[in-house]
Amino acid sequence: MSRLDVFATEVYKQKNGIMWWLIIGGPLLIAGLAFIDVWIRYDYLLTKSRSAELGPWGIMLGEMVYLWAMFMPMGITLIAAIVHYREFSENAWKHLLSLPVTRGSVYVSKWLLIVLLTYLAILFLMLGLFVAGKIIGFSAPFAFDLYSRYALYQAVGALGIISIQHWLSSRFKNVMMPIAIGVGLSVCVIFFAQSEAFSFFPHATILYSMPFEDVENNRPLLSGLIAGPVLLVLGLFEFRRRDIV
Repeated sequence: MSRLDVFATEVYKQKNGIMWWLIIGGPLLIAGLAFIDVWIRYDYLLTKSRSAELGPWGIMLGEMVYLWAMFMPMGITLIAAIVHYREFSENAWKHLLSLPVTRGSVYVSKWLLIVLLTYLAILFLMLGLFVAGKIIGFSAPFAFDLYSRYALYQAVGALGIISIQHWLSSRFKNVMMPIAIGVGLSVCVIFFAQSEAFSFFPHATILYSMPFEDVENNRPLLSGLIAGPVLLVLGLFEFRRRDIV
């Protein structure tokens, strides 16, 4: 089997199940909550000096940033757990690795699938916020540059989280272990962000993805571009040497 075949097989495994409820429903839920918040308090938010400078589309982003900064790492945690759950629940690891595929191909294919699903979730969030703004009736044109930079910073920053949760989900047969660790780290996002050193920790970087002038956007970029590949390689090395039973 080629690497493309392995990846296609991983995608096919997620054809049915709860994965798509998470990928589509989660971001749209956050967008819906942002819609309710901004719709109810819109006039008040416009009177705040900082909000007036951001404009209505910037206000929308600012109102959902903390909620999404915790939900997104949790979402990645669940995505990674679901991607690996079938192999553990059906004791299918030995069968999968007995096929004419390398362990590296399997590990990287699952990582790429988690990346793809995470990026789809980001896309649905952006679409949800766009629709929410149109329903509220924002008079200003859509801030495409602002939202595209926000999506880019998230996409890069998420790579470190993906590599961590991917390895944890491949390591523990009990699916609750990686979920508990991932959720625990996600809840600590606000505390990590208050520390100069821990603000570069992958799970905390999504909080710095806001494309505003006073936000240090180098954190998700550096964390994602360094931690993502490095942790992927380390996880791959461990996975190749692991005795899977």
